[in-house]
Amino acid sequence: MARHTLQQWQDLVQQQRLSKLSVADFCREHKISTQSFYRYSSRAYRTKNDAFSEVIVKQEVDPKSAIKSQTITLATSVGDLVFPAQISPQIIIDVIKGLQS
Repeated sequence: MARHTLQQWQDLVQQQRLSKLSVADFCREHKISTQSFYRYSSRAYRTKNDAFSEVIVKQEVDPKSAIKSQTITLATSVGDLVFPAQISPQIIIDVIKGLQS
């Protein structure tokens, strides 16, 4: 198996996200072990983003008219995390801090 540089792993992680393929299918297609992909995708993502997590805030409705079925979604390197809209902001802060460690 060929060795990949950190930049190559970062590119592979991005390609997998954009491909909409499962990690298993992507790795099979690129002849990469899933174990290596997960190990290096974690390292590549942390290094690439200098331990910061990207957060995109979208307000689609007036908060005064919010209903219980609304959710907050955080896109992360491991997938989307979905929380109920009524969740404590401190819990979201703790989750983001945990993702950075």
